[in-house]
Amino acid sequence: MIVANNRPGWQFNSHAKEKWMEVIRVDNGINEPGNPCWARNQGARKAKGKYLVFLDNDVTVTKGWLDRAVKFMDKHPRIGAGQLKLLRTGTNKFDSAGDLVTSNGFLAERAREAEDEGQFDKADKIFSGKGAAMIVRKNVFEKVGGFDETYVYYWEEPDLFWRIWQARYEVRFLWMGTVFHAYGTKAKPIPKIPPANQVYLACRNQLMTIIKNAFGWRRWQMLFWVSLSWLGLETMFVVEGKWKQAWAIERAWWWLLGHWPKQRLKGNDQWLKQVMIKRDFKWYLGKGVSYVSGRPF
Repeated sequence: MIVANNRPGWQFNSHAKEKWMEVIRVDNGINEPGNPCWARNQGARKAKGKYLVFLDNDVTVTKGWLDRAVKFMDKHPRIGAGQLKLLRTGTNKFDSAGDLVTSNGFLAERAREAEDEGQFDKADKIFSGKGAAMIVRKNVFEKVGGFDETYVYYWEEPDLFWRIWQARYEVRFLWMGTVFHAYGTKAKPIPKIPPANQVYLACRNQLMTIIKNAFGWRRWQMLFWVSLSWLGLETMFVVEGKWKQAWAIERAWWWLLGHWPKQRLKGNDQWLKQVMIKRDFKWYLGKGVSYVSGRPF
């Protein structure tokens, strides 16, 4: 079955719908305007199938796009969720092949804008992925509580996948299912300067995810470096004269102080080593500069 995070005007490819699929279309602009987490949860509550497949409203698929991914999950019951192969519409370039995570709490994309030459055609373990095309076992989704609707968007997938890993399930890159995503193309370009509200949610939600889900010394290590990095970004925004973006970071910290998230997870996070990657100082610096300047990284 499919749960589609959908806005008016989007048409799912009818030729790509198999007999066993149930398509649930949710408009996220009625009761909770612009809240994809709310929309996805609404669709999941209505769904009756074994799997939930979440698609954004700017994707296209082809016939048989999901069959092999579902069969793979059927054979591997410990896989709780997966990121499908996301290519940018009209190209052979990756939008996403899933993310790993650094010890300092940052997502490390595995394949953004790389040409698809089959180099990622393995069901590798990943820390997180994009909600534009992801599959989750319905019973696992319910067990971990679904999407946290406080997030609205940004970091809602890492938060969900973190809880799925912590529930002793795996998250994999399901390369055998390909979806084409318009994001990052001429049809839907990436803003050169991130809007203030996006900066606010990105800062708040990254910190909130760490506070909620990380344990012990790792929690404080991640909080220290992520907070320091956002402080650096705020300084760069001020230097660039981007006052709204700088103030958005201040607002995020004030919100967290007034709504300090509670830790809900139990156990340990030894599994993190399976999906962790090392990055040097140049990588962190490049990531920060590109975020402020709008240049690709």
